[in-house]
Amino acid sequence: MAPTYLETLSHFTTFLTAYTHTLLYLRTLYPQSSFVKSRFHNTSVYQSRHPLVCEWITDAITAVREELLKGSVAKIGIVIFSYGSESEATGSAKIMERYMFDVSAFPVVAKADRNLGMEWEDGGTPEMEDFEDGGVMKRRKTKPLDGDVDVNLSEQFRAALIALTTRTSVLVPLSPNCSFNISMELKEEGDIDPPIGHPQPWIPVQPSLQKTGRNAMFRDEFDEEEFESGIRRDREGGDLGGAKVTPVRTVQAGVFRFETWIEEGKAKFESRGDNPKSSFSSF
Repeated sequence: MAPTYLETLSHFTTFLTAYTHTLLYLRTLYPQSSFVKSRFHNTSVYQSRHPLVCEWITDAITAVREELLKGSVAKIGIVIFSYGSESEATGSAKIMERYMFDVSAFPVVAKADRNLGMEWEDGGTPEMEDFEDGGVMKRRKTKPLDGDVDVNLSEQFRAALIALTTRTSVLVPLSPNCSFNISMELKEEGDIDPPIGHPQPWIPVQPSLQKTGRNAMFRDEFDEEEFESGIRRDREGGDLGGAKVTPVRTVQAGVFRFETWIEEGKAKFESRGDNPKSSFSSF
């Protein structure tokens, strides 16, 4: 039986969790000795052993899943940022790297159709292979998280994880005092509202990561003049797109399709006194 929408979305969020943990290890945001090595989709991944880190990532991915169910998300970003040393600390974080997922092509499924195909055809009776000869239910072992994933999707996830390891191995090391966050960019549609309310799991990103457009609201006529002259664009949205972009992988299996890439921010090169050779690199 073909997997349902909820099953496939669950596989994606599990992959996104493993991707995040592995990224933190590869970019050494935490001591690598605090991670445990494991296998996921037949390739090596890493998981933080710190309970608070695990809890934060789990809560963040759960919040992302809720927005994906609404069909309101265009992009997901794992953002690595730095406030610099105490003497250099400023009000806004310096964006060092963004690991992006374009999920705008994800299908939008009505709530009533998300579980289609999940029930057994005979009305809910377990398959006979689940019983021993005496009619007693077998005691199953805990299934691995990638055990029920479609083979094609599993291979795509595996390739994306391998590509992440390959791409990050050639990146310039990060400066000290870096941390990370998870962000979303919503689709630009009239019926999509930002996820605000109480409790509020999401907060607006800093101005340099905010999208701008001709229809943006201006506080006064000076803001509009600055926008027309390009000054506002430097202040808002200046870190979108990064100074250098490295593609990672396009994943497609069935109706699910997303693209991943790395954006290296201008602050990363400015802190080293370097200039990126080009705005787009490929392997």
